Amino acid sequence: MKSEKIPVGLFHGLNTIDIQFLLDHYPAVNSKTKARKNGIYVGGPATNASVAFSWLKGKSLLISPVGMHHFTSFISGELYSKDIILLDPIASIKTEPTFASIVSNADSGDRTVFSYHPSSHEYQYNALPYDSLNDIDIVLLDGFYMKRAIEIARMANEQNIPVVLDGGSWKEGMEELLPLINIAICSSDFFPSGTAKVEEVFDFLMNKGINKIAVTRGKNPIYFSRNGGMEEIEIQKINAMDTLGAGDFFHGAFCYFYAKNGHFQEALQKASKIATLSCTAFGTREWLNTSPVGPEFK
Repeated sequence: MKSEKIPVGLFHGLNTIDIQFLLDHYPAVNSKTKARKNGIYVGGPATNASVAFSWLKGKSLLISPVGMHHFTSFISGELYSKDIILLDPIASIKTEPTFASIVSNADSGDRTVFSYHPSSHEYQYNALPYDSLNDIDIVLLDGFYMKRAIEIARMANEQNIPVVLDGGSWKEGMEELLPLINIAICSSDFFPSGTAKVEEVFDFLMNKGINKIAVTRGKNPIYFSRNGGMEEIEIQKINAMDTLGAGDFFHGAFCYFYAKNGHFQEALQKASKIATLSCTAFGTREWLNTSPVGPEFK
């Protein structure tokens, strides 16, 4: 019996140190608040996407600048434990980690994020640590480190490898990247200049040559492109405990399912189930204790 090919995904973008607190309510100014729970994880859009892809038993390669600092071993160890191959383009350079602090609301599952991104990562990122995409089935770019994202997208285009954009927000350089994108999965915060409605975002992306488009909207239905129009995918209703990272996990799961079967709508539907599952536990790691064996994960 022939064994099924394991999808291989290349993820490029941000890694962060996420420090999270679960609170009953958002803290008032100049107050002290005791959290119900806390956690510290390796986060970032591309990084979390690679975690979901690996959890589904795909092979994840992550290009993300880490460098040398007090959290280097924490980041590399966490990714190793999730079977993710880290390709660090600034591995020998002393730098600072990218921090994110998250306050999550215990009642609603909503989260508020504060982050700090060292500018040194951008200018020290001089070369790609990966010069061939021969064994890659799909590429995801989160829009960070744009110069290298464009370079990877061009390489992928030359080899007809699908390139997926995690469009969390509009970023400088996106105009040059978009013509190299095959699939754009954007958040409801993604508004290019001159757009104010989701229909205008779809038109804008289609005019860039992208015909596979989706916009995720939290607990509300996903909008996606089909036959030149826009349709909806309903989201399973749950009492969310924590929405941190749900969009990132959606992207990683989408990449896995699309790499396996090439079905856009089906991959979106299955990815939405993974994102929903991730909202049933606190933080970005507890939900991974669920085994991906059900038919919805195949």
